[in-house]
Amino acid sequence: MRAFLAAFALLTVLPLGRGFAPQDLKGASAFFPLVGYLLGGLLALASLFPLPPGLLGALLLALWLALTGFLHLDGLLDTADALLGAKPKEKRLAILKDPHLGAFAFGVGGVHLLLKWQALALAPEPLFLLLLPGFARFAFLPFLQRYPLAHQGMAALVRGGPLLPALLLVLPFPFLYPMPALLAFLGAYGVARLALARLGGLTGDVLGAMIELAELFGLLGYVLWNLRA
Repeated sequence: MRAFLAAFALLTVLPLGRGFAPQDLKGASAFFPLVGYLLGGLLALASLFPLPPGLLGALLLALWLALTGFLHLDGLLDTADALLGAKPKEKRLAILKDPHLGAFAFGVGGVHLLLKWQALALAPEPLFLLLLPGFARFAFLPFLQRYPLAHQGMAALVRGGPLLPALLLVLPFPFLYPMPALLAFLGAYGVARLALARLGGLTGDVLGAMIELAELFGLLGYVLWNLRA
């Protein structure tokens, strides 16, 4: 139970406290998809509101950001500033600790939010919205277990937890939505590979960026899948 509460505290905006033992944080990764499903359930319910598509997409995006306290978006913005452009590794690591945003953060963040809004405006079915956040919170776990860490931070606290329970929790998504699942996983993989090449490993901010891009690529995969159908 404490591991689940630790997962909830790490991935959402709700103030559940941070007084968790190391074993609780290690075990939290097993419940990351379940936390995603709880978030997705609220999104699925909100998607049933009888609103114009553009307004409904904006509402869903705002709710998605609010429920996570902008935590993963902040990771995406910091990661964009750190990984993009020509800089030495030491400068990239320093940027991750800098609270200020640069041009890459604004550019990537703006395009990311526009694409996510437009994909949500195309009214994904409630079941898809229920399952996608859970899969996105699994997609980074294999890379967290396999790749080195750039420094000891939040990523180190949850590294080494059980992977199989999380995998079992997300199995419905790739069976029901194979193209979105593949693109979501590739989105997380792309961030991980770039971080490995330019930082030497993963960080907590990079994990947040991986979640955001897994969600976005999953949404885009859903749009492409429906266009093809």
